[in-house]
Amino acid sequence: LGMQIGEGATCIEKDFFPLVNLDDNQCDQVVPALRDSGFLIVKSSLLDLELQQKALAASARILELSSKTVTHPSDPKQYMMLSFDDLGGEDLSEVSEDVRIIKEYYSSLRKIRDILLQSIASGIGMDDAEFFSRQHNENNDSIRLLNYLHGDENTANRCKEHSDYGTLTLLLTDGVGGLEAFVDGKWRQVPYVEGTLIVNIGSILSEWTRQDLKATLHRVAGPASIGSTTSTNDLLKAVSVQRRSIAYFADPNPNVATTLSKSNHQSLANEDNMTIDEYIQWRSGGTGADRSGVSFTSKEEERLG
Repeated sequence: LGMQIGEGATCIEKDFFPLVNLDDNQCDQVVPALRDSGFLIVKSSLLDLELQQKALAASARILELSSKTVTHPSDPKQYMMLSFDDLGGEDLSEVSEDVRIIKEYYSSLRKIRDILLQSIASGIGMDDAEFFSRQHNENNDSIRLLNYLHGDENTANRCKEHSDYGTLTLLLTDGVGGLEAFVDGKWRQVPYVEGTLIVNIGSILSEWTRQDLKATLHRVAGPASIGSTTSTNDLLKAVSVQRRSIAYFADPNPNVATTLSKSNHQSLANEDNMTIDEYIQWRSGGTGADRSGVSFTSKEEERLG
């Protein structure tokens, strides 16, 4: 995996990105973190370190061997976007053992997703703690296997500034640095903690909660990225190796609207009433492997200046 897990990843800015253990009755800490920065770090016995390491190694082999691997048109990275059903297809038959590992990993993420959605519903004061998880009971989700290519001192963003467009993103990384979130007007390094997942909010859930929870802009920075608070030495070390990660995107059921007008005496609303499918196609520039994340919302453009 290039750099070993945890090596060279400086853990800073912990106040902005708190660690929540979902096994230790800390679920009430989920919403405060997502209100402050839109990010948090979670630990759960549903996803142990061994499975995380196996999933990253399997992802690397799949990207190396499969003809379905896509080279991003602008960022220095390769990726593959997969639904759970895609993992049973003939296209990946040459890496069947790796696919089995990714399916096991994927299944664990769905359980963690539901715990987080229930924690969020309770945390914002909804009477029905199952409300958000019911909007996801058709498992309209996907994973993106990612390999960021080597760079040098002239490498800027390895992944451009963006926010995610679903409800929740659960990110596993190999510990190679560069992930930054735009919090309190600065690009701040998101710390790596071995055996955990990074969680951030997407724009749909942000709008459902009237932006009480933040869909935070983030990127993978390089030494030439503008405005980074990560040390140049750390970024140079990061681009000297490949960077591996797996992103899980939880989207609501396809026919749910981006406007939820009534739930438990609350109005969770957005002025644009699209279906989830329509919204994701607008935000991402397509479906499946064609998703490129091309569209910013007007609020994001304002924040970037």
